[in-house]
Amino acid sequence: MNRSFSYEQRVGIDAIAVHVPRLYVDLVGEWATKRAAELGEPSVEALIGKVQKGVGVVEMAIPDAHEDSATLAAMAAVKVVLQAGIDPREIGTIAVGTETTVDQSKSIAAYVLGMLERRFGIDLRESGAPQFQFACIGATYALESTVNMFRARENTKPYGLVIATDVSRYPLLSPGEYTQGAGAVAMLISENPRLCTLDPRVAGTITRDERDFFRPNGMSTAVVDGKYSIDVYLDCMAEATKLFLQRSALEAKRNGADVRGERLDQRVDHLLFHAPFPRMAEYAALRIIGEAWRSNVEQFPFLQPLLEQAKLSGDTQAMQRAFEKSLAASKPFQEFFAARVTPSLTLAKRIGNIYSGSMYLGLASLLESSPDRSRLAGSRVGFFSYGSGASARVFSGVLVAPEKAYKPHILAELCAETAGGSRVALSLADYEHLHRGPLALEGAPASLSQPLPSIRAAAGEFALTRVGAESSRARVDLGYRYYDWIPA
Repeated sequence: MNRSFSYEQRVGIDAIAVHVPRLYVDLVGEWATKRAAELGEPSVEALIGKVQKGVGVVEMAIPDAHEDSATLAAMAAVKVVLQAGIDPREIGTIAVGTETTVDQSKSIAAYVLGMLERRFGIDLRESGAPQFQFACIGATYALESTVNMFRARENTKPYGLVIATDVSRYPLLSPGEYTQGAGAVAMLISENPRLCTLDPRVAGTITRDERDFFRPNGMSTAVVDGKYSIDVYLDCMAEATKLFLQRSALEAKRNGADVRGERLDQRVDHLLFHAPFPRMAEYAALRIIGEAWRSNVEQFPFLQPLLEQAKLSGDTQAMQRAFEKSLAASKPFQEFFAARVTPSLTLAKRIGNIYSGSMYLGLASLLESSPDRSRLAGSRVGFFSYGSGASARVFSGVLVAPEKAYKPHILAELCAETAGGSRVALSLADYEHLHRGPLALEGAPASLSQPLPSIRAAAGEFALTRVGAESSRARVDLGYRYYDWIPA
């Protein structure tokens, strides 16, 4: 199925690691019991059903008072360096994608560089440290930039480090509250990568000036037009997918192959979607696979009655939704989704929305949940990245030796402390306290020189230890964030 592209230089992801806060909220426990009445739900069971089935999550990771996007990024960076077994001094650039930056000027990557220097006792001053911002697609643009640096042979060292890091935060008692989450995904980029070689010259990118989701200056939570945002996501994703297929056909022709007319599901084996919530991946799959199958309806006769029924719905958008609703209930689609998409959603159900890292969390989830990673070798992965505002980018890569390049670590960490993991369930009171805390996301009043007390004291991790409060002739650090490595 997956013809490899011929290219003189193989560049891609050499290793990947994930870090999430140890604190989490159980969305089917105390939170649901109290929120049901507050949100106007008819019963606790109704709210749990909405969370589990309508959104697709059961838990969401919450940062402690000493954690933010920068500490999460640095922790993921340490993990990927140790997992790959490299000398961090071999990293020539650190590129961060985020939409929850900790400073309006300084790159999170520069903070990460400093934390890595202190953790490993090294000097990384010759490394670049840019930050990319475009909602949830920022990390994909960081990846593109770093990969192209290697393809252009502009890299000065063997590795680049790309990190997606975010804290997703919505107002208490809002419909978005149970789509929160926090975490970071770090990826080492190199030539001849051990994990995944990225296909060159085939990416499809679509960008539109949209108002579907944004966070104005001075606001700690985003503004979102929910239904409209989903429509923009699906439209951009479908258009970028068409462009990806066109460019795949052109690239294959360059290399003597003819893939004209080949459907998306014939082109890629695994589909990794940007998933702000797991159910969104189903919506996206219904749109792009529905279009692929509908364009080849003679190969899928079961679609004919679904299409006829959908025509009764009136306008084009209503017809589209009616068709996708019927397709979702069909056995062929359910089997396709279970085999090609579901393995990438295992972690998101227990971590929640990590914005720029959600699609890359899907890659880690595919690797983490596979009972035999060696069977993934040689399979092609389709990456379906999206950022509100809005931009979609579809690209692909071939897994190389995942059984050697990836060491499972996330599912074990998501176990409770009492079961040998590191997770700690938050009471509703503690969760709400952290949520209202001034250091929970991206800044603090200038008069505050110490973070709020943590629920669990930092140990064996990076921590935000204080925020500068001085503005004198001798020293100015008003609002500057100080991070330290706290030994276990």
